[in-house]
Amino acid sequence: MTTGIPDSLERLSHTDLIGVVRELIGEVGRLRTENEKLSGALTKLKVEHQAVKDELARLKNLPPRPPQKPSGMDKATDHGVREAPAPRAPRARSRAVDAAANWTS
Repeated sequence: MTTGIPDSLERLSHTDLIGVVRELIGEVGRLRTENEKLSGALTKLKVEHQAVKDELARLKNLPPRPPQKPSGMDKATDHGVREAPAPRAPRARSRAVDAAANWTS
């Protein structure tokens, strides 16, 4: 990035602002590419780590990991048509309410 950028962007000319924005866009693109590389490396390391954990468990004669089941969270994020909840049955009055009604009568 340019080291000669003043403290206030109001002092820059229109051409200088365009140059700063172009540099920022380039920097964002570079950071996005770097982030994608690091995300791929992290995924690879997670898989390798799990393989090492599985191998360690096998060498210790521990039971294998249980199979992973889907969590069902993907169903919660579907934006399909939702059904209206079924109407609830009216609740019975409690005995305390009945006793209070009898007391005042």
